[in-house]
Amino acid sequence: MTALKGTWLAIAILLAVAAVGCGPAGWETSFEAGLSRAASERRPALVMFSSAMSPDCMEMDEEVFSDPQVQNALNSFVRVRIDYLIHNKLAKELNVRTVPTFVIFRPDRSVAGVREGKMDARSFSFFLIKYRFY
Repeated sequence: MTALKGTWLAIAILLAVAAVGCGPAGWETSFEAGLSRAASERRPALVMFSSAMSPDCMEMDEEVFSDPQVQNALNSFVRVRIDYLIHNKLAKELNVRTVPTFVIFRPDRSVAGVREGKMDARSFSFFLIKYRFY
């Protein structure tokens, strides 16, 4: 009985982490709220499809998002991080096949750019700079 309680507790913790996202501070966790904010602020939105269990997402959290050049480039965007498994219907609509996947939306909600997979800080900075003025 105790082992069963421990298993359920572990599952509950994983689901809670996945629902909230385990990404950097300052990221929205609601797709709709993030895109609405981007429209009202007339800024592009960077949507990251991620998974709390993905080694590539964890590596980007640790090595890429902490880079000063990346942080500076991210300031141009409303940042949204959503879990691929929880938001699988949206992921399918946007043809997201892997994590991490980054989709940049213009304030009118049209897609400006997409990039799949893990990137190093330099590549990610260039991706952001390319689309910051959408």
